[in-house]
Amino acid sequence: METRSRRRLRVSPPPPPDGGGSRRLPPSSDRISALSDDMLLLVLSRLGSVHAAARTGLLSRRWLGLWTSLAHPAFCTDASDKIEAALARFSVSPVVSSIHIRFPVTRQPSSLLRAAARLSPAELVFVLKEESWQTYSASVVLPCLCRATTIEIDAGLLGIRPPPAGEFPALEKLFVAGDIIDFGSLLSRCPCLRVLGVTFRDVNPDSLDAALATLEPAATVHSLELPLFSVQIGTRWRNLLTPLDSAAFSAPISPPPSGNFPVLEKLSLSGNIVDLGTLLSRCPRLRVLCVVFRGMVDLRSLEAALAALEAAAAALGVTLSLLGVNTRWTHNVDAAGFGALLHAMARLSVQKLVLTHHFGTYVKADLACFDRAMSIEMDLLKYFCFTTLLDGEFSMLERLSITESSSIVDLSTLLKRCPCLRVLKVAMAMGDVTVHSALLLELDVHGTTECHHIDIVTPVLKKLELKVWAGSGRELSVSISAPMVEKVTWKRWYTTSGVMFGFWRLECASLKSQLQEEDTSSQHPRVHALCLHISCIVSVSELSVPKLLDLGTKF
Repeated sequence: METRSRRRLRVSPPPPPDGGGSRRLPPSSDRISALSDDMLLLVLSRLGSVHAAARTGLLSRRWLGLWTSLAHPAFCTDASDKIEAALARFSVSPVVSSIHIRFPVTRQPSSLLRAAARLSPAELVFVLKEESWQTYSASVVLPCLCRATTIEIDAGLLGIRPPPAGEFPALEKLFVAGDIIDFGSLLSRCPCLRVLGVTFRDVNPDSLDAALATLEPAATVHSLELPLFSVQIGTRWRNLLTPLDSAAFSAPISPPPSGNFPVLEKLSLSGNIVDLGTLLSRCPRLRVLCVVFRGMVDLRSLEAALAALEAAAAALGVTLSLLGVNTRWTHNVDAAGFGALLHAMARLSVQKLVLTHHFGTYVKADLACFDRAMSIEMDLLKYFCFTTLLDGEFSMLERLSITESSSIVDLSTLLKRCPCLRVLKVAMAMGDVTVHSALLLELDVHGTTECHHIDIVTPVLKKLELKVWAGSGRELSVSISAPMVEKVTWKRWYTTSGVMFGFWRLECASLKSQLQEEDTSSQHPRVHALCLHISCIVSVSELSVPKLLDLGTKF
């Protein structure tokens, strides 16, 4: 094994403590610090960040400053001034192989890139978060990297420009995401480019045509592989589009008039998808499919699309990794129609289901069994209740989320049929809460009717959220066994007159555990915040000064 200095690893025996010929160290000696520099650098590289590696200098002088010899320095969520100061500590020789900078806290990303370019790494990864301030800020200017063979730049919503002069003579792989400016000039400076991944983000539609026009000849001349190509029109440009252009963004996604996709193995579609069966029939090698239906959809056309998915899965062995339905149907759907739709989805053996719909009337339906699903998220706004669990087991389900506007009647039976469940977020149509689970890590229960009994036994639970309605007396019985819980949120609304304090009434009490804002380290205890929602039962005009003073004595 070689290190950054191209030397083979060699562990030198530590000197004897007394200077004699014995190689045995006393029990109190630091055996780790006695290792060679190359071995210690391997240990530091496993820490994953320069920040963590530098802190090892607090343990021993032997480790102090050793991090400046790392061949693959990495930074994550650090401030820009600290990153630049750390990079300045590195020397150009021996060579730095790669530099990874992810989510730096900075508004001067070009300065950070120049600091990294000084070390001339063979690989550079630079990723920014997408933040609102980037929309109208200056662009990121790429520096020249003469040795770089791989560059990955994600500028968030910022523009990306090529350097004013110079080339990337050794660059073979380029992955770039952002508002890419002067794309043709960038490609012309990469004579050895072979692999290109590009995401046009927050792009101006007028400049997109020019960028695509330069991409086509470059792909032909250099025989480029294009593993990733994505276009995201920015919201600031959509307001400038004509009505005809705006309609294009909600236009149907349909297959081409003719032709196949002979080598396509993975396909992801999201939008107003039309004639899905024809499209799938033209993908003979398709193996993985993600589909999200959006917009105004007729129920019959959606059922036809689901039938086409079922046929493709049977004929081609397609794995449906994601099925999403985020629609407003052209007419109200009753319980029978929605139940049939759930049955059709269950037959697809989908791995992840995301279902969003707005119901205008109260609907009760059966919950079909998704025996292959690992994640189910349902946002069925207003007036929806799952009343019956059909036969079967959710044998692979790890995450279930049903929003507060929907509810389920028999939670205890559902849990028995989910042996692998880790995360549960659900609203209860019946007030009582009974949860017994040996594997559950997160539990969020919202009661929609008055609750009288809470029984929770979850030995490995980490996060608990309970929101219930209950009376003010002894009507509520609570038993919770969660010895590993770290974060708790409790909220209780009073259904009766509540607890009275003279002219005041307690309507809601909540308790929430949280870390202090200035220190998010798990080593410090959490703060528990109690919040009381108190209202006055008489109008302000009826309150006199003597009454207020009398109220104060009661407290």
